[in-house]
Amino acid sequence: MSTSTPSTFRALAAATVLLGVLVSGCGADDPAVCGSVNDLKSSFDDLKGIDVTSSGALSELQSGLTTLKGDFDQVRTDAKSEFASGIDAVESAYDTVKTAVTAATDDPTAATIAAAATALSSLATEVQSLVTDIQATC
Repeated sequence: MSTSTPSTFRALAAATVLLGVLVSGCGADDPAVCGSVNDLKSSFDDLKGIDVTSSGALSELQSGLTTLKGDFDQVRTDAKSEFASGIDAVESAYDTVKTAVTAATDDPTAATIAAAATALSSLATEVQSLVTDIQATC
C-alpha cells in the first residue's frame, strides 16, 4: 500500500462510523420493517467496529457487507412497494460499495481505498434517507 493509505483508511472509517450513526431502530409493536431495520442497524454497528487499519480490514468489510446485504434484503421484503424508490437507491449504492471494496481488496492502493470510502459515504446518505422514511411508520 502507498504511504497515503492511512488517510484513506481514516476516511473509510469515518464513513463507516457515519453510516452506523445514521441508522436507528424503531419501537415495540411496530410493523415488521421496524424489526428488520433494527437488524440492519446491528449490521452497521458491526461494520463500525472494524479496525480499518488492520491487515484484514478489507476482508472484514467484505464479510460485513455480506451480512448487511442479507439484513437489507429483509428490510426490502418487509417494506415492499411502500419504500421502493429508497430501497432501489440503497441497493444501487450498496452494489457500488461492494464493487469498490472488491477492487480495493484486489489492488489495495490509495486510489481504490479512497473510492471505497467515497462509495461508503454515498451508501450512508441513501441509508439515512430510507431509514428516515421507514421511521415515520414506526
